[in-house]
Amino acid sequence: MQKWNQIFGFLILTILISCQYDPYAHKYTTNEPKESDLIGTYVFEKQTVDYNITEFKDSLNYQKVIPKIEINSNGTFKVVNLPVFETFDPTYIGLITQTGEWKISTVGFIGDGSGNLKKHWGIYLLGLPSDVQNAGLMNNEIPYGIIFGFGDPDAGQAMIFKKE
Repeated sequence: MQKWNQIFGFLILTILISCQYDPYAHKYTTNEPKESDLIGTYVFEKQTVDYNITEFKDSLNYQKVIPKIEINSNGTFKVVNLPVFETFDPTYIGLITQTGEWKISTVGFIGDGSGNLKKHWGIYLLGLPSDVQNAGLMNNEIPYGIIFGFGDPDAGQAMIFKKE
């Protein structure tokens, strides 16, 4: 019986130690933003998915590029050289340039530890690959940032854009 108690205790301890928290959760937008405050150009700031990738290069002439997201007031967007990582086992698959429509919506929820959930506001970039279609917003006031999360949120694998 004591052996089972030790095994059970070890399992509980393992679970407690392995429980983490999304390192960006405290920066997520939890107050619904005005659409007009989101209009503008967002430039690539950093990615924490693959530390071996220190810059992105155009596939045609291998020149260094700075990925951008343009959010327009008419409900359209344009991504230019947007890095795409496959979601669950994040793997870089290349850059895309594309246009489409966007809309503001909740993209998830954030727990505060008390059992209460707060909405995480973001934008849907309709028409992009599913791995980069849902973009979270960062900050609860302007300027907002854009974050794409990949894999387990607790691992902190993300791509972040700041407003220009």
